[in-house]
Amino acid sequence: MNDVNLSNGSLNNVNLSNDSSNNANLNNYSLNNVNSSTANSSTEGSGGSKSSSSSSNTSRIEFYYKEPASNVIAKELTTRNIVNGNHVRYDFTENNTCITYIEFDAERTFLKTTTTVEELKNKSIFVSKNPFGRLYKYVNVWIGDKGAGLPTSLKNGLVGFKVEKAWIKDNNVNESLITLQWYNNDWEPLYTEKVGEDNNYAYFESKTPGFSSFAITENTVQNGNKDEILSENQIQATLKNIGAQNGLIKNPMRVARIIMAISLPLFIIVAGYFVVRKKL
Repeated sequence: MNDVNLSNGSLNNVNLSNDSSNNANLNNYSLNNVNSSTANSSTEGSGGSKSSSSSSNTSRIEFYYKEPASNVIAKELTTRNIVNGNHVRYDFTENNTCITYIEFDAERTFLKTTTTVEELKNKSIFVSKNPFGRLYKYVNVWIGDKGAGLPTSLKNGLVGFKVEKAWIKDNNVNESLITLQWYNNDWEPLYTEKVGEDNNYAYFESKTPGFSSFAITENTVQNGNKDEILSENQIQATLKNIGAQNGLIKNPMRVARIIMAISLPLFIIVAGYFVVRKKL
């Protein structure tokens, strides 16, 4: 019995034999030209090289992804060993893209694994719709080709990225609302905070459950039907903006005390009225 569950990917030319049981849950990956048999299999790694291996009485499913070159503005690759139980960090020092580093705690062992970051012209082919909010960049983060970036393979994921100050200034962007969104069947805003800056860039870090397709946005409040998920610092910034506009919510505790001061006497009066009425 062979069960293959694909999410946001594509399945092409798959042959699973030897009556073995195979279960694969793929998020934002495509599965192409896979032959699971006792014959030799060829896999293409993240860096584009190919290797052949022979398997006996086992069935294998390899993960493949391929963003069209026409949609890739810039790309950077780096390689690390991924060992179960270890903390893994990939630094992208060539500054080819807006992604500066990624980190996570490995839940599985993959050994020597290449991670690729891609800065895109338009949304990824693995994404079905645009994110909400003002868009800065679309990016992909691919960890190897065997599912090392899936939520089942890691925990405590982090993405470090940078945003041009010129873009922030030219578009009158609120830095506290800059948010990394992760695509997992739908766009999910991730908790994002500013961690530094220099003359040209503001630097941010986001917590993520997995790695695949992302969008860097100004996560502005929408007027549509979709409710927006805001991180804690974004909620605080929104409250501050509201307070600045109406001159009221500058101190939430002060507002609460005012409400209590008004409502308590009214409650005592109403309660006293009902007591007197009952005695009569």
